[in-house]
Amino acid sequence: MAASSLLRSLSRISRRGCVGGAGPSPFHHSRLPYSPFSTAAADAVERRGFAGLGPTAKGEKARVVVLGTGWAGSRLMKDIDTTGYEVVCVSPRNHMVFTPLLASTCVGTLEFRSVAEPLARIQPAVSKSPGSYFLLARCTAVDPDAHTIDCETVTEGEKDTLKPWKFKVAYDKLVFACGAEASTFGIRGVTDHAIFLREVHHAQEIRRKLLLNLMLSDVPGISEEEKRRLLHCVVVGGGPTGVEFSGELSDFIIRDVKQRYSHVKDYIHVTLIEANEILSSFDVRLRQYATNQLTKSGVRLVRGIVKDVQPNKLILDNGEEVPYGLLVWSTGVGPSSFVKSLPFPKSPGGRIGVDEWLRVPSARDVFAIGDCSGFLESTGKDVLPALAQVAERQGKYLAHLLNHVMKAGGGHANCEIDVDLGPAFVYKHLGSMATVGRYKALVDLRQSKESKGISLAGFVSWFIWRSAYLTRVVSWRNRFYVAINWLTTLLFGRDISRI
Repeated sequence: MAASSLLRSLSRISRRGCVGGAGPSPFHHSRLPYSPFSTAAADAVERRGFAGLGPTAKGEKARVVVLGTGWAGSRLMKDIDTTGYEVVCVSPRNHMVFTPLLASTCVGTLEFRSVAEPLARIQPAVSKSPGSYFLLARCTAVDPDAHTIDCETVTEGEKDTLKPWKFKVAYDKLVFACGAEASTFGIRGVTDHAIFLREVHHAQEIRRKLLLNLMLSDVPGISEEEKRRLLHCVVVGGGPTGVEFSGELSDFIIRDVKQRYSHVKDYIHVTLIEANEILSSFDVRLRQYATNQLTKSGVRLVRGIVKDVQPNKLILDNGEEVPYGLLVWSTGVGPSSFVKSLPFPKSPGGRIGVDEWLRVPSARDVFAIGDCSGFLESTGKDVLPALAQVAERQGKYLAHLLNHVMKAGGGHANCEIDVDLGPAFVYKHLGSMATVGRYKALVDLRQSKESKGISLAGFVSWFIWRSAYLTRVVSWRNRFYVAINWLTTLLFGRDISRI
């Protein structure tokens, strides 16, 4: 983004769109004689107070602020009409992650860039339009009455950079699409010792740890017991992510490790721990097929509940100790601490409560979509599962709703326009898919666990799984990357370089 255009927006003070209004503004009006991204600028702003993007003026485009770049937020930004809206995205990452293929990157089947879609390609306006921005930051608080949010820049892991910079952003429409966080169920040691599988940096950490353990186990002097521990990969959680990662890992062991690390091939193994049935949302026949395939691939299935996680071992509810060299935690998601802190009514489960049109009823011009939202009990609807297809469809629906409102004259804040919002959001489940390795997959096209429908398993399902996800990858660039990665892996094996 151009620093000059951002600087003008940061220092703009104006009356709010439809209703206007005088009075003190939360945004300090000042001209900075240097880059707003310099350390000196950050220190000066800290002395004076918050900087920020001020309210939009009459005659300007309304501003939609989107918190998050997951499935819901990215789909909304893709479909939002930028001829009538300026879009400001606030997120700690500048890309969308194609999560169904994330497990494949952990073992080198795919490269990391193949599953990361830059936001600027999804919505070019954030890098081209003078009033639209992507802000690498986290939202820390919201003031629904003032139509502002408080933000803080994200600089973790970077050396010699400016310290976190606080600022405000005024909005005409605010969309919470900030997702959820991994559920640890309060089990001690999970956050410190386990690796989650939700972001690209998680997959990078898993891959580096896996390859490091493989190389360390080959060093002379390592005891048999330590070698077995280093090469024991434990996956906790038998949902689609845990099963797919276990399948990819077993494939990697069978096709690559046993050829390139022959000295330790008899020591490496995978254990999948699940409290109940694996793939509980799938058809019974498919669950049994997955169990058989994973067992044939050498994956040990353990039914149990983790009670404690220690640096080199975890303890189950029956007292059994399970040593590990790599621990991947995939037990579902729950509301984040930020979502819990918001001053809005919550749905069952602690998500932001929304009505049938995905609005937050207690706050004007505020919406919530994706894993961070759920229907309020008053709607009579069940809270939808935290699935990519739910989030994407909500993002698409809300984008069309906001476009409709804007064209009817209600795009700006506090514009009381009697607009027929049209039909409420209705979710129709399209089915579930999961791969179990060795060119085998499951396809369950039932709309619910109780309904009847088509269920497939085997090589044909694997072909359907790959074809479906290849077409769902956002850009043609990444589709090309994915196809080339698959072909390269088939012909030459997986890349086992530790970079």
